[in-house]
Amino acid sequence: MQKELEEQINDEKNGNEIKLTGKIRLNINQSGTFTIGRLCVKGIIQIKRSDIIIDGSDAEIEANINDCTTSDWGLFFVHPTARNVQFRNLRIRVRIQNPQHSTRMFSLIYNTAYGLKINNCQIEIYSDKQLNMAGVYNNGNLDTHMETRADNLVIHNSLLKVECLANEFNKECTVYGIYNYLANSISMQNTYIYATNTGNGERQRAVGVYTNGRFGRFVGNNIKANATHNVGREKEHAHAFGFINEGLYSIITSNNIVGEWAGMSVGLENRGEFTIISGNKILATHTICGRSIRNYGSNTSIEGNILTSTSRNARLIEHTAHNCIIGRNIMEILMVPSECRSGCGIYAVGENCTENIISENIIRNVTDCAIFADGKVGSILNNHITSYGETINRASKENAYLASKLDEKNIRSIYQD
Repeated sequence: MQKELEEQINDEKNGNEIKLTGKIRLNINQSGTFTIGRLCVKGIIQIKRSDIIIDGSDAEIEANINDCTTSDWGLFFVHPTARNVQFRNLRIRVRIQNPQHSTRMFSLIYNTAYGLKINNCQIEIYSDKQLNMAGVYNNGNLDTHMETRADNLVIHNSLLKVECLANEFNKECTVYGIYNYLANSISMQNTYIYATNTGNGERQRAVGVYTNGRFGRFVGNNIKANATHNVGREKEHAHAFGFINEGLYSIITSNNIVGEWAGMSVGLENRGEFTIISGNKILATHTICGRSIRNYGSNTSIEGNILTSTSRNARLIEHTAHNCIIGRNIMEILMVPSECRSGCGIYAVGENCTENIISENIIRNVTDCAIFADGKVGSILNNHITSYGETINRASKENAYLASKLDEKNIRSIYQD
């Protein structure tokens, strides 16, 4: 069936709009092929034609994959020559039943072409064994300010749900909703991303969105990463990152971003310089160690966000960069004080943490310190703090007691009888 579908898509006689119809069931076993190393990704259904629309309004695709441990695989592989392909109105469910755990990568859509568009699609992947997975893997494969082969990806009005629910955790394993590798000028709007993974520590991660391409725009999305530890008391579970940005000049605005149920939950981790992070609601919840925003990217603007956490050791903003603006954010720890082991609003330390402006933030209900910052951090002014009687408004590493209490090395699991 997959070969028939591939021929239907690539046959020029079918015109530029390919309409899929009916229930399409794919039973796939790739155990007969094997790739040494990670130099290439193999496509199950290969797309080689440009300027086509693949419309699934009248179709439903179900794929059962019995073995994809022999190589890195993409269910739909969009070749570099297939520019301006559109997936529209697709409903795809993939169930992977590998014979054993694997460190290979499976992507439902693996793209290496310019101008791919994914509109109003519903994509779901499930595996009961450890396997690196991505709903969409967009591979520009060139670190440049200029054009890459996979630039201008557009995803909108879609749902991507990727789940790995293994019961053994002997391998590294990361699950991504979106993985963008060095492709520039991608855009994602009005899309729901849900990545779930299980594990026993930092070697297993759930990541809603990862990008290291330049000039990306992420506007108005719901993004959630879940690591299945709903009690949120123990470190020995997978880590959850709602969004990881390593790309320069990214715009991240008007999103709902959540990292939850994890050994460590991070709403947004930013490592890209010249990033705009504005107007988002960002939550790190159900975890022993929660970071709403963790920023390493200099020349970044973090303004006008709602930042919350139910972590028992929360930092609403952890900041180690220079020349940044952190302003007009509303921040609150939602966990009751009796359950908290430590808590800080803005934690800004490190050799590189200089020449910043931290102003006009509202910081509420932090158990220990509203702003913990080195003296050389920059300007700190006009912040409004409403908290508990024992809360210190501002402190630095000179306060040895607070420095020790807020040190991440001192976070311990809370085991229940």
